[in-house]
Amino acid sequence: MAKTFDFIIVGGGTAGLVLANRLTETSGIEVVVIEAGANRLNDPKITIPGLATTLYDDPLYDWSFTTVPQENLNGKRVRHGRGKVLGGSSAINVLGLVYPSKASIDAWAKLGNEGWDWAGLEPYYKKFNTYNPPSADTAKSLQTSYVDVSIQGTSGPIHGCFPEFHGPLGGAWVETFKNLGLPNTGDPLSGTSLGGLNSLSTINPKTWERSHAGNGYYAPVADRPNLHVITECVVEKLALERSSTNEISATGVYIAHDGKSELLTAKKEVLLCAGVFQSTQLLELSGIGNPEVLRKHNIDVVVENVHVGENLQDHAMTGLSFEVVDGLPTIDMIRDPQVVQDAMTAYITSRQGPLTSSFHSFATVPVVEALVEPGHSEVLKLLEKHFATVQNPNALSEASQFAAIRSILENPNEGSAFMAMGAAQLHFNATTQKDVFAISDPLNYMSFLVALSYPLSRGTVHITSSSVHDLPAVDPNYFSHPLDFEILGRHMQWVPKIASTKPLADFLKPNGSKLPKGADLSTLEAVKEHIRNNVITYNHPCGTCAMMPKELGGVVDNRLKVYGVKGLRVVDASIFPIIPKVNIQSTVYAMAEKAADLIKEDYAIEKQAQDIGGHTMIG
Repeated sequence: MAKTFDFIIVGGGTAGLVLANRLTETSGIEVVVIEAGANRLNDPKITIPGLATTLYDDPLYDWSFTTVPQENLNGKRVRHGRGKVLGGSSAINVLGLVYPSKASIDAWAKLGNEGWDWAGLEPYYKKFNTYNPPSADTAKSLQTSYVDVSIQGTSGPIHGCFPEFHGPLGGAWVETFKNLGLPNTGDPLSGTSLGGLNSLSTINPKTWERSHAGNGYYAPVADRPNLHVITECVVEKLALERSSTNEISATGVYIAHDGKSELLTAKKEVLLCAGVFQSTQLLELSGIGNPEVLRKHNIDVVVENVHVGENLQDHAMTGLSFEVVDGLPTIDMIRDPQVVQDAMTAYITSRQGPLTSSFHSFATVPVVEALVEPGHSEVLKLLEKHFATVQNPNALSEASQFAAIRSILENPNEGSAFMAMGAAQLHFNATTQKDVFAISDPLNYMSFLVALSYPLSRGTVHITSSSVHDLPAVDPNYFSHPLDFEILGRHMQWVPKIASTKPLADFLKPNGSKLPKGADLSTLEAVKEHIRNNVITYNHPCGTCAMMPKELGGVVDNRLKVYGVKGLRVVDASIFPIIPKVNIQSTVYAMAEKAADLIKEDYAIEKQAQDIGGHTMIG
């Protein structure tokens, strides 16, 4: 294999494989993708939708990052799942295809990112996906009439569909939110949507397999002769050069593969797509970051930028599980080996049954009190009080972000939290993701999940040594801003109301068991204590290489170029300056599609038809 390429893509995950596909549409452009994980495109644990939760904490698939002890969660260390396979986190997530609000993306542009408003990103949400309409029975049962077919993607690499296997709970979820005064207000892809709905999942209904960056963007073009992929290969650091005029350029990467260390050279650019934790790590290992952090680990400072590794945001999640009525099928039933065998047989023989599905009942909601007076005025007073509490009064970044977020939270037509429902027990006090999904209680449950859409708490990711093999320290600093407790607490207080409202209430045992045992939601203070003891992550970290003007805390500009380094971009969720309202998968795909166009524009690369020939795969 050659040692020199036009573009070196570090990370064969969600964003990296989008770039690999789009940049190699032109036959003269040589691209190499370097992925630390293995090629598991045909692994049934990945391809079968219903096995998604079995991937977490398995070192064959998951990096399994663990945070430092969280002061505001009574010292809890929160496990984060990050994909360690070709396809990245799109290959191990729980398949939710949910779109952000127009307001949450417009907030990016308000920070000085020209071209990164809803109008600039919305076409790429369509470009990456193909919408597959449901059957008439499913459309009726799951109430999918909210979908505006005219704005859906029609030819993208990633498939979205509704599950054809479903029980009565999805429809009951939608009806319950109607009865609570929060009917769905529109297609999320329109940029404005509130209320309860059943969402699309990243599943290809032709095969009923997971649709992810690996089998969607890479596999169909794997035979392009100008596309090279090295799996099970670690990038140790970037190769940087200083010119006679003191200009710093990224010229390649140092890799460790098959017990050897070698240099790969990029003629045009290095594209860092290693994810929110490891893109930051590689910048710091290469001498780009805060001098205080770098010198602590005896790393020479090449480019000073104190914002590298800052601005970490995540959707912190809590919830409650309620015992269901006897006879209602739930995922908890797979404790019976015969149920598992029957489900596998149905999937293998006819692509039917529960393994064709995943979680799909979601809702975006404002603080309910804000929907009417005097509650709306009270919420405005709450925001006024707590927005004065900026963690660092001199941090222009936080002040600018908070102003944009405040305008969203003050609007009762925008959601401040998102909820989900699953027919399974969940353990929000667990310390590993495997234990979150463990069927350790003998009863059967339905779970309600609640997550902050726009947390104000900001955390960090920084290296722990000068070796790439030592994972960085992840500190989300959950609930360090007091408004996060106030908002999530008010949303969590509403969960018993949902559970007691028909028709969902008909599926729950009156006075039935709850998880965690002894949960007390009787007062706001009690709810806050519940949160401190029962928070997990939605696995949506972002923001550590933020796209913003440098003086506001930016690491990359609006073309995703790293400040102070020529020939280096970051293209993954770490560039999000403000976390999107809901699941971030769709925005990662859209961002990467837009990034590909920006790169092509900068190098005047035109798409060309090309013959398919042999390709290079090492690993």
